[in-house]
Amino acid sequence: MNRRSGFTLIELIIYMAIFGVSAVFLVSILTSVTRTQVRQASGNEVNQQLSFVSNTIQRLVRSASQVSNEAGVASTTLVLRMASSTVDPTYIYVDASSTAIYLQEATSTPIRLTDDKVTVANFSVTKQEPAGGLAVVHVDLTLEYNTTSDQSKASRAWSGAIARISAATFDSGIFPNSSAALDLGSASLQWRDAFFSNSVTIGTNGELGVGGSPSTNPTTKIYITNGDVGFSSSTYGVLLMSPGGTCFRLTVTNSGALATSTQTCPN
Repeated sequence: MNRRSGFTLIELIIYMAIFGVSAVFLVSILTSVTRTQVRQASGNEVNQQLSFVSNTIQRLVRSASQVSNEAGVASTTLVLRMASSTVDPTYIYVDASSTAIYLQEATSTPIRLTDDKVTVANFSVTKQEPAGGLAVVHVDLTLEYNTTSDQSKASRAWSGAIARISAATFDSGIFPNSSAALDLGSASLQWRDAFFSNSVTIGTNGELGVGGSPSTNPTTKIYITNGDVGFSSSTYGVLLMSPGGTCFRLTVTNSGALATSTQTCPN
């Protein structure tokens, strides 16, 4: 008599239960891993684009001749004046729908700095002008992964202050907003040297201070009045060099006669 061996009903139920629990456990692990990979991929995408935009802004601000934004006013457009006319002015801005950040150099076609994989949650630039220093641009930037899936959502923010480090270069005239009302430098913040290739005009009744305090008490003053040049002290005069290389100071006596005295020639 042959006897057939096999699983009993109870053993089969137990095996099915073990298999079902294992399957649920494995599916749960797989789902968790997939969610992590998807979220990491979206986060990496946002990080890369955020890094590219921030590095571009920093590079352009540091090489700019001037930051044209109004100081202390937040804006969604950064305006930079550049030394080269081919890229002047340079604009970095977010479009009206907040879908992308653009770079436009002079009149060239705007270039997208971010693609359609991300959206711009925040882009704000504010220029600060510290006393005695170069302009500083404070940037707040937030990018989000462009998706409707909760599992793929990712957001990254960057905030930084960027100082302009290059000297200003201008390709046009520099004019005050009103005549005879503004100064160039001050008693505490003075320019050192000035170089001009043509004439310098000082008005009808101007004066030049020589030595001492430039604001209140120069050692002597050189007056320019109605086209005449004068000195505020009788000890000063016009220094002339003879053909032989000797320098003489030309002054006037109390009777109006011209007098000369030997002087060391200036370097």
